[in-house]
Amino acid sequence: MTVSPEDEYRHAVPESSDGAPIDRVEGLYGDTLWVSVVDRPANIFGIIHFHLTNRGWGRFESLFVIDGVQQQYGNKFPLTKEADKGPWSDGVLTYEVVKPLEQIRIQFDGPRYGYDLTFTGRFPVFDYEDSINGNPLSHSHFYGGHFEQGLLCTGPFEIRGGPNAGETRQLNSWSHRDHSWSDRFAIEPPWEYGQQNIAGHYWPSIQLEDKHINVFGVQAENGPFGGFVSTKDGSEPMLAASAEVLFEDDGRASASWRYTLTMPDNEIIHVRTGRKYGCVKLWLRGDNDLENRLDCYEPFFDFEVEETGERGYGVCEYSVGPPWPRWLV
Repeated sequence: MTVSPEDEYRHAVPESSDGAPIDRVEGLYGDTLWVSVVDRPANIFGIIHFHLTNRGWGRFESLFVIDGVQQQYGNKFPLTKEADKGPWSDGVLTYEVVKPLEQIRIQFDGPRYGYDLTFTGRFPVFDYEDSINGNPLSHSHFYGGHFEQGLLCTGPFEIRGGPNAGETRQLNSWSHRDHSWSDRFAIEPPWEYGQQNIAGHYWPSIQLEDKHINVFGVQAENGPFGGFVSTKDGSEPMLAASAEVLFEDDGRASASWRYTLTMPDNEIIHVRTGRKYGCVKLWLRGDNDLENRLDCYEPFFDFEVEETGERGYGVCEYSVGPPWPRWLV
C-alpha cells in the first residue's frame, strides 16, 4: 500500500510533464469523496459525495432514499484554490477527517432531514494501484490516486419532513468509501451525440459479515479491471470479475445483477442481488453546471453468495453512456 495519511486531504495540482504546474484556468483538478449509507432496519439509503476542486469551488451532495422517497441535496460552494486539510463544508453538509485512514465524520443539517454520522474502518484501506493489473482508473491525463475502504456507519439520522417528521433513527450498518484525485471532467466532451444506452462500468460494493468485496470493471471485451477483498487479515487484490445485468425497458435502470468473482486464492464465487431498495444518480459536472458529464447510478441491493448462502447488502454502482439527457435545463 502506498496511500499515506496525507492522502486523506485535498491534493495540490500536480506538475505537467514539462515540470510546470497545470494552468489553473485551463485545467480542472480536484478530489472526489464518495461514501455510502445502507441501513435496512432504519429504511435509510444514501450516497454522500463531494468534488473539491482547484477552481475555487466544490460540489456538496447528500442523495438519500428515506422510507422509499428520494430526498436529495446539492450545492456548489466556494473553496480555497489551494489544497487544505478541511473540514470541508458549505454550511449545511460537512466532511471531517477524524483519524486519517481510520475514521471520518459527516454532518448534514437540512430542512427535511439531518444526520451526524461517524464512519470507522472495518478493514484497512486498499490502494487501487495495488489492483492485479495496476490502477484501472488511471486513464486521466493528470491522474493522482484512488483508495477505498469498508466502513461501519453509526450515528443519529433525524427525519424532519414527511409523515415521520420528528423521528430520530440510530444507524448502525456497514458502509463503503472511496477517495480519488485527478483531472476528472477537465477534457471537453464531443460536440454532439444522441441517446445510445451503452453499458459502461460496474462497481459493486458487496458488504458481508466477515468480508468486503469491491471490483471495478467495464462491460466490454478486455476492459480495465481492478478491485479487492478485505477481511480481518487485510486487503488483497481480486483476480478477475464479470457482471450480468438485467435492465428495465428504459435501458438504464437496473433490475438485478449477478457477479462472477475470482478471489485472491483463485476460488470463483457468484454473487447475485436480491431486493432493491431504491436508486440515486450522482450529480456529476465539470465547469459547466448545465452539462451532465456522466450518468452514474447508485442502486441499493441485498446480496447473496450462491456457493455459501452468505447474505449481505450494498451498492451496485454502474454507468450508462453517453449521459442523457445531456443538458439539464
